[in-house]
Amino acid sequence: MRTLIASVLLGCCACGAAVATASPQPIRPVPGEAFFGDVVALAPPGSATAVFSSAGVAGAPVTAQAITSGTVHGPSGLRGATVVFRDGDGAITATRSTHDAFLLPATGVQAHAGSRRSPVLERALARIAASHSGVTGIWVQRLWDGRAAGWNADAEFPAASTVKLPLGLGAIMRMGPTPWTHPSWPDLTAALRVSDDVAANNLVDRLGSGCATTADSAAAEGLRRLGARQSTFTGCYQTEELQPHLPSGSVNQAPTWSNRHTTARDLGRMLYALHAAAVPTPAARRQTGIPALKARLILGLLLTAVQDGANATLFAGGLPAHTPIAEKNGWREHEQHGAAIAYTRRGPVIMVVLTQRPDGADVSEARRIGAQVARAALRG
Repeated sequence: MRTLIASVLLGCCACGAAVATASPQPIRPVPGEAFFGDVVALAPPGSATAVFSSAGVAGAPVTAQAITSGTVHGPSGLRGATVVFRDGDGAITATRSTHDAFLLPATGVQAHAGSRRSPVLERALARIAASHSGVTGIWVQRLWDGRAAGWNADAEFPAASTVKLPLGLGAIMRMGPTPWTHPSWPDLTAALRVSDDVAANNLVDRLGSGCATTADSAAAEGLRRLGARQSTFTGCYQTEELQPHLPSGSVNQAPTWSNRHTTARDLGRMLYALHAAAVPTPAARRQTGIPALKARLILGLLLTAVQDGANATLFAGGLPAHTPIAEKNGWREHEQHGAAIAYTRRGPVIMVVLTQRPDGADVSEARRIGAQVARAALRG
């Protein structure tokens, strides 16, 4: 893992290999990046030792190398990391610092694929679905032991904004080696943190094939890299700015927005691919071609999503307090969805809840379902 991270200090390309750049990154993680305690920094000439610290907690000195690696520890959340280099006489040769990176628990690097069916968990999910009205699709995948289960997991639902995840991934793949400096970075941030439709459409227009097309190339790339099999992203989001300016007296029909679909299992599959690329696992590097840095930046945006209204997590009510949750929600008139990776002390768990109610979406009901699913995921 540290070898791949170190390559980004020298630059990166879409495949994750090291290439020369004019301004190498002096320290990883970069601001906004999710990380598992691993820190690497470029050492200046003459450095003999390095001390890694975060939030005032410092480790023991380590031998400095051209690219020096270390680990920081502490509670999960947004925090900085600092590396102080000294020469053989103890004089400081350089201080490398980063800020606003999201520290995840060390157990978060677990990435066992969901290849072990859990009948106990399946029965629990069936009971949860039966206790609520409307149509529900559920998927759970525990990455610390590879056990997985679903309920109605292959039923297609209107995807709403959940498929902004593959759009965001496809977009960041087109932003060069330092995405946070790209002009479209604010749109990517708004699309994933607050689910802004206009920002998503800007990504399509500026990095994809354009809102005038019926299928976007950036979203298609994201769907392909994340291994989606049933999800679609056809056309831009209908917003007030895209509505035709009709003559006085005309009726502007509300759009159906039904051209994007997904399933609970497919969202789980995409979240797993994103997490595995962020760790990274060798299989994810081969199958997705997503550099760890870009996967970790997407995770960082999801971990810091604005927790407000329909965009608030569906799962926190069933998890221990302060559990980091990387989540993408989606909602429409009749649907309320949530797709998340919760980084628990035992390890990561993927949870997806898709709900549809004929009498209208109910955020509170969706959160009750999400909390019950989270509790079952940790028990089953």
